Amino acid sequence: MRVAWRRARADLWPLLVTVLVVALTVGLTDAVPRLLTSRSDAAVRDAVERADPPADLVVTSTYGAGMSNPESGEAETRAGVDDAAVRIQQAMPRSLRPLLGPPAADATSIDLTLSTPKVPSGGVLWMTYLWAGGEPAVRWTSGAAPGPGADGTVRLGLSGAVARVLGVGAGDRFEAKKPDHTVVPVLVTGVFEPQDPHDRVWAARPEVLEPRIVGPDGAPTTVVAGLLSAASLPPARAALEPDGVTRTFRFPVDARALDYAGSRAIVQKLAALESSPDRLNAPGPEPRLTTRLGDVLTQARQRVSATWSQAMVVLAGLAGAAVLVLLVSADLLARRRSTALRTLRARGRSLTDIAARSAAESAVVVGAGAAVGLALGAAAARGPVTWPWVVVVVVAGVLAPPAFATVTAARSEARRVPTDRHRRRMAQRVRTVRRLSVEAALVVLALAALAALRHRGVVSLSGPADLALAAAPVLVAAAGALLLWRAVPPLLGGALRVARRSRRAGGLLALARARSTGAVLPFVALVVVTTLVALCGALAGTARAGQTDGSWDSVGADALVRTPTPSSTLPDVAARLAAARGVDAVAVGRVQARANLFDAPGVDTVRVLAVDPRAYGELLARTRFGAAPQLATLAGASREAATRTEPGPLPALVPTSLVGAHPSLRWAGVTVDLAPVGPAPALPAQQPDGSSAAPTVVVDRTALAAVARAVAAARAAQTGVTLVGPESPVADPDTIWAVGPGAAAAARAVAPTGADVVGRAQWLADRRADPLAGGLLALVALVALVCAGLAAVVVVLDAAATAPDRARSLATARVLGLRGRDAARVATGELLPPTLVAAVGGVLLGVLLVGAIVAPLALRLVTGQAGDPGVVLPWWAVVPVALLTATVVAVVAVESSARRRERLGQVLRVR
Repeated sequence: MRVAWRRARADLWPLLVTVLVVALTVGLTDAVPRLLTSRSDAAVRDAVERADPPADLVVTSTYGAGMSNPESGEAETRAGVDDAAVRIQQAMPRSLRPLLGPPAADATSIDLTLSTPKVPSGGVLWMTYLWAGGEPAVRWTSGAAPGPGADGTVRLGLSGAVARVLGVGAGDRFEAKKPDHTVVPVLVTGVFEPQDPHDRVWAARPEVLEPRIVGPDGAPTTVVAGLLSAASLPPARAALEPDGVTRTFRFPVDARALDYAGSRAIVQKLAALESSPDRLNAPGPEPRLTTRLGDVLTQARQRVSATWSQAMVVLAGLAGAAVLVLLVSADLLARRRSTALRTLRARGRSLTDIAARSAAESAVVVGAGAAVGLALGAAAARGPVTWPWVVVVVVAGVLAPPAFATVTAARSEARRVPTDRHRRRMAQRVRTVRRLSVEAALVVLALAALAALRHRGVVSLSGPADLALAAAPVLVAAAGALLLWRAVPPLLGGALRVARRSRRAGGLLALARARSTGAVLPFVALVVVTTLVALCGALAGTARAGQTDGSWDSVGADALVRTPTPSSTLPDVAARLAAARGVDAVAVGRVQARANLFDAPGVDTVRVLAVDPRAYGELLARTRFGAAPQLATLAGASREAATRTEPGPLPALVPTSLVGAHPSLRWAGVTVDLAPVGPAPALPAQQPDGSSAAPTVVVDRTALAAVARAVAAARAAQTGVTLVGPESPVADPDTIWAVGPGAAAAARAVAPTGADVVGRAQWLADRRADPLAGGLLALVALVALVCAGLAAVVVVLDAAATAPDRARSLATARVLGLRGRDAARVATGELLPPTLVAAVGGVLLGVLLVGAIVAPLALRLVTGQAGDPGVVLPWWAVVPVALLTATVVAVVAVESSARRRERLGQVLRVR
């Protein structure tokens, strides 16, 4: 035990390096998967909470023909609505019950038209019965709650706001009409005020409390709802036979009860329920279950899967780099103990015994490091240990020192060397073939893993086979390092030939030493860890730049204002926005996300962008999309079409594949022939909701309206049917884009009521605050920092391994007249060239690797882009080159300081 302790104390710093490397690697690889799991759960919950419209489970059913009895009373209503909601809740699968909140139900009529003194142009009325554990709590300011009626009149209660808009009160009557123009008499029995306007019972039909105005400003439509009671619902159903009332049972989803692990089963269960809603014991003929929860969870799972893929690739690289550093450390330890190991072997100690003693020491050292790492991982995130990563690092750390010690001890044995030159050549050829076979096998394995990773794409890398795929980048880095190692001797040989022509011996000695002392293992380790730093840097830079590009793809400007329906007043709003401070350019237009296109090979649906080409071109020139000269061409070509009164082609910018074609566009009920005048410019590739946009057709908004009306007028002259009138909102705008530092704030100030305002800066901030994206970038930055430190450690370990030979050769050179300053330059020249080749080669290899794996890792799901982001290398990705250069200089400075204390007798001693 004392001998082992003295031996360990003599080589303390290499053992401490092993402890540090094992602790850092085990701590990171153990904690990160648990942290990612927590972030994945948060991402799933956040996606459900932010879903718009909400991801509730909604069961709908009609009553069916002949199922109404106006005299059935409150009991029938409670059985058909209240009790039905409870039965559906009880029939929900056990796996879904914890996710769902208490149900809310409503029985609502179809759209009924009405006309009252204050709404002479007509409006839309919904008759609705609301229930959420009970009927709404209201206070009747006049009249009373609606009761049963047998005279065919439907009795309703109205909120104060609705009564004021309609101009009616308690006791008043008006008529509502069904779509078949059948008249339904309505009696207002009372006017009420809600006791709690924020009660969830009102969420199903908020029009009961506040009227809603829809449609263009020139012809608005007022939408209101009247409140039915349990007693007045049966007469309303009888008046609206056969299918005039629909029951809706809404189950809110509690996002806090969701997690990533159980989301797959939930998606499958929801799909089964949507295909067989009869399992829920829902009333009525052919009930339906609809929900966005499955789609929301699927999209969230895709983003989580992409993040896991990227994180597993980074962790696999870190584990591989740590293993290589442990191998370099074990090699150094064996070199430092080479004399003692050979002495033990010469005294008769078996190789098995030497390996066992070394394994016992390494087990203690690695075990201490693993314990520290596991403690750090547990402190960072609680949960089960991530054993696959821990086992890889621990096994490598335990087995590497015995292997190198055994090989070093075995070298002390005398080897028989054939005297025949032919046999020596054959033996050398066998060794060369073995070495090349190993290298070729590694290259083939790396390429196969990379090809498999590119083929499979986004997966959750968790199984043993998937971990092998996650290791594809580190395998490629190792294979590339071996190939790069083959280029080092020719480079040093060329430099050596140049140095021989110099009159100074420093460069010649340095290059000769570098050529004779270079080792493949430290070089490969250095290339791999440098590649990982560049890989992490490129991933981080690409992700951040991609998020910025994603904000432009989604918003299209610094601010976007979109109204639910086209409005002729938007140009006035745009004018006020353009006059606001901090707004540089404004454009207004109509965006039709889906429109049918005919006679277009390979394209059936397009996105139509109807704008003022010149104004929109000025706006695009101030965005990342850049100037679009095609828009000026479109403006010139559309000048004649804007005043057209006869049918004719509409100039348009179309997808590149359709230039030269003669497509037709379906718009406002008519078919308009398009005349392509050029390819569409680079435009936002996504809708504001994040969905990918269809191929885009850009037209002049004024010309579109003129041509559509001309085509409609010609068709009306032939058929007598008018589809588009002179006042129809054929191309009224629904979108405003604005750029400038104050565009977002100004847009919120002038946006009309009900409009959706999206700021690009806010979109970008939300994306960067996303738990998945933020966690991934933090992980990448941390691993890059650790790998940079490991690269410096490799340089120090490699320099320490060759330090004794370098000290003897430089001391001898100093005795022969080499100055101390020149000796430092020789040492620098010996260590620096291989280090720089490895560092620069690793950076280039890392950038190439990112370009190869951006698509299969689906980084676009993290950045929010429509397509794969372009590779962006941040400046700090090349820091390892400067860091390793500084490390070499520091090592040489330390060695030079140690050589100042050498004595001439020690230098000249013959050993």
